[in-house]
Amino acid sequence: MPQTFTATLRSRVLIRRLFPRLLVGLLALVAPCFFPREAVAKEPGEIGPRELRRRIEAILGQAEARRGSWGIKVIRLPDGKVLYARNSDHLFQPASNMKLFTTAAATEKLGPDFVFHTTVESDAPPDDEGWVGNLYLVGRGDPNLSGRVLPYQLKAERRQPADAAFQDLADRVAARGVREVGGNLVADDSYFLFEPYSHDWAEEDLQWGYGAPVTALAFNDNALFLHVRPAGAVGALAQVWLEPLPDYYRLVSRVATRAPGTKEKIVVERAHGSMELDVWGQVPLEARETDEEGTVAIADPPRLIGEMFRRALESRGITIRGQVEVRHTNRLEAATQASKDDRPPPSPPRELLAEHVSLPLREDLRVINKLSQNLHSEMLLRTLGRETKNDGSLAAGLQVLEDFSAQAEIEQGEFHFADGSGLSREALVAPDALIKLLKFMAASPRFGVFYDSLPVAGADGTLSDRFKNTPAEGRIQAKTGTIEHVNALSGYMDLPSGQRIAFSIVGNSHPLDSKEGEKIVDRIAVTIYEWFARNKRKI
Repeated sequence: MPQTFTATLRSRVLIRRLFPRLLVGLLALVAPCFFPREAVAKEPGEIGPRELRRRIEAILGQAEARRGSWGIKVIRLPDGKVLYARNSDHLFQPASNMKLFTTAAATEKLGPDFVFHTTVESDAPPDDEGWVGNLYLVGRGDPNLSGRVLPYQLKAERRQPADAAFQDLADRVAARGVREVGGNLVADDSYFLFEPYSHDWAEEDLQWGYGAPVTALAFNDNALFLHVRPAGAVGALAQVWLEPLPDYYRLVSRVATRAPGTKEKIVVERAHGSMELDVWGQVPLEARETDEEGTVAIADPPRLIGEMFRRALESRGITIRGQVEVRHTNRLEAATQASKDDRPPPSPPRELLAEHVSLPLREDLRVINKLSQNLHSEMLLRTLGRETKNDGSLAAGLQVLEDFSAQAEIEQGEFHFADGSGLSREALVAPDALIKLLKFMAASPRFGVFYDSLPVAGADGTLSDRFKNTPAEGRIQAKTGTIEHVNALSGYMDLPSGQRIAFSIVGNSHPLDSKEGEKIVDRIAVTIYEWFARNKRKI
């Protein structure tokens, strides 16, 4: 039977409690006589003011929350004084809090002004007739070859055509006098080692944009927007289509329009290697059209880009005699390149015909952290490996993160990195490690770039709808994290006094859905903010 990937549109969350309320209450009564005030009713591994501990325990004592595991840590900046800690040395799945490590390392190792170059090259300059041999479209890890408007604003916008950068490159090639390509059009993806997925990514994730294949030559976040619009009558099939390339997949749609109030459910299935996309499920009659919530991964981005670029060149009167060829670097080639004895002689320099230069990296850091963009984070991880170790592999990128973590005085046992985005279920990080990272970056001359990349509570990114009408609105800048049974939030709080504190809240293994998990995290964060905003002497 063919292997089939199945996916739905949601993710989830987690938590855990160790002492019954009766014991906590008893300790609260007898502690003033026998124990120092700050030692009352502590959970194992818990540090902090007694009343703050009580309030957080009340939140975590709720029916579903107490069935999971929680790690929390709060420190004062810049000196790192511990203000509160609970299980902060335990390892947790960080979800997208993993992006803090990737973006922090890139800020420090590549610098905020680093740019990506996408080029069109030939083996030699065009001759007098405009003829060239092979033509090479070379990707070097630019994640923003799309319709996204940059710099990032409060709302993610896509006002320009998704293929605008490639159309511009085609214009430049034509302007150089190229009229005929006698050889192949090569979509060169070899800047990264060809390993489009982390080995443990869940199959159900690979259909969606958040699990898109990682390539050095990318287009539109390597995803297409899946639109679903209910029909005008109950029982009729909903309208389903893809954008910006509606014919990329052969769509088989079985999404029914149901009565108002019916819960929406969209399922996508595609057999491995197939270009047929089976979309089924139901939408209520009153549902609005869905768009980016249902981004579908492109199966083979470099080949798609090559074919798309061929059409762009041909529309400008350039004849392509050969085929579209996709060039990757496989593991054997990478090993050969790494060996001085077996390394092939360098290729002669090519003729640069056209070039697209990205905006500075600082702009993509905002996309990664504010929108929690997985593909961009994974591409950046491999760029770190390629630029610092001349090795565009996942392993090289992870080694850069480990080396950087050592600079931040994070101990080896406080993390296990598996990817750059946090989609991996094998990634493990202690809140202690996240706090050390946040403290290290707060002392960096480039802290402003890193800080500005984080979502603002109640204002933008993944925190745009959270913390509204709370004292913490606009006072927290932090990275969110959500996968099934995991919720996390780590970043900074700015108190009214001008004092800044760093915090990390991570929950695992709870049965809550993602939104309920977020509510628990947010209540804890607001509780921490309110406590230290009102109790300046406790800092």
